[in-house]
Amino acid sequence: MKKHITKDDVSQLTQEQKQHLRQLWLPEKYDLSLAYVCKNAETEELDEIEFVVGKITLINTRVILSDLRSINDNESDESEPESSLSDSNVKNFQEDNFGEDETTLEAYDDSFEENDEEDYDFESLYQRPTTFVKEDCLPLLSIGQMIEILTRSNYKSIDFYLLADSGEIGCELGNKAFNLSGYESDFDSKEFCDVLWDCVKKVL
Repeated sequence: MKKHITKDDVSQLTQEQKQHLRQLWLPEKYDLSLAYVCKNAETEELDEIEFVVGKITLINTRVILSDLRSINDNESDESEPESSLSDSNVKNFQEDNFGEDETTLEAYDDSFEENDEEDYDFESLYQRPTTFVKEDCLPLLSIGQMIEILTRSNYKSIDFYLLADSGEIGCELGNKAFNLSGYESDFDSKEFCDVLWDCVKKVL
């Protein structure tokens, strides 16, 4: 069963649709996401990187998403709120991304001066980033996230109705003029998640 949209699905969107999706997206930990990163500055080639959000950091007005794989296994989730801005996580972000000391930078510059006649392979210098700016990312939405967006948008300009019941409890979502009583049922209305779980328990 397909649980998330794919990067092929995202590629079908126009730039305007991508921007609107980005605005509707409220990143959370463990979201499956797609980042667009410059892979070759000469050819302006972009790399599409799928990653799982492991940490969300606010730096000034920019939302920084960290790849879950890059998070230290020993890092405690209780140390800092996921989306809070503190001196420590700003410092860590700066060290992770801009932490080269002067000696390293000088040695890097010297290597270019000594070999300025050689052609450099920019792709060979490229390394997969571990942090991404939200403006360079798009979500690979799950079923639940898509339903949440539809609900927040009040099902504008689309025809959507979903009814689920377990025989005892039921849930309805959408913009149809139907309701549980219209089906001559006496189901108790519950959260969609609770109804699904009740259905799953019946097959366990």
